[in-house]
Amino acid sequence: MIKGIFQSARGMQSANKNMEIIANNLANLNTIGFKREGTFSEILSSVSEPKIKSSVDLYQGEVFKTSNPLDLAISGEGEFVLKTENGYEYSRNGKFKISDDGFLVNETGHKVMGKKGEINLSDYILEDQNSILITRQGEIKLGESSIDEIMIVKISPEEYDKRKLGLNFNPTESVETILDSNEYQILQGYLEESNVNPIQEMENMITISKDYETSYKMVTYLDHSLEKSNEIGRV
Repeated sequence: MIKGIFQSARGMQSANKNMEIIANNLANLNTIGFKREGTFSEILSSVSEPKIKSSVDLYQGEVFKTSNPLDLAISGEGEFVLKTENGYEYSRNGKFKISDDGFLVNETGHKVMGKKGEINLSDYILEDQNSILITRQGEIKLGESSIDEIMIVKISPEEYDKRKLGLNFNPTESVETILDSNEYQILQGYLEESNVNPIQEMENMITISKDYETSYKMVTYLDHSLEKSNEIGRV
């Protein structure tokens, strides 16, 4: 009976954790490039697969047109590389801008990495940002000048599970596997939406709520039965 209470309590704990995951997914419904996290039950359903399963759903979100030449979306796998004070972070959010000192940066000011290093446009006269051309292979061109090629990397499933509280994945001291340009496409003037499906998340929430309720009733029933057994023992 004690074992049954323990198992039911663990079920309640798992349901609480899954609810936190769903709440975070829904909170990032409109976050550019966000990848939803799978619930514990979804991960268990895939353990029979021979490859390592990440808790992060890497399914690509829809892309939408912005016409901003510094908005970039990745078609295919891979991540942008951002240089931070803690190392290199990885993100699918391609909403970039040019900093006051001429670097290509994200919304929080972290520098975007190219294959030559930090992408610096300060040596080029930018009369009109629309003159910047970024090819599908990630090459940045200004007129006839080729400035750099955006670095796109692939990180391991284990690294995907180390996401920060925000959008980006945990920083590393060195850059992961650099992808060849034929493994992805860069879409200039587009951004990738979150891959969170609100209907799916609500369905998961309903299912988990029912599981929690069932576990709670079981704990209550077993606890009541244990109390009755103790009363009988005292008699």
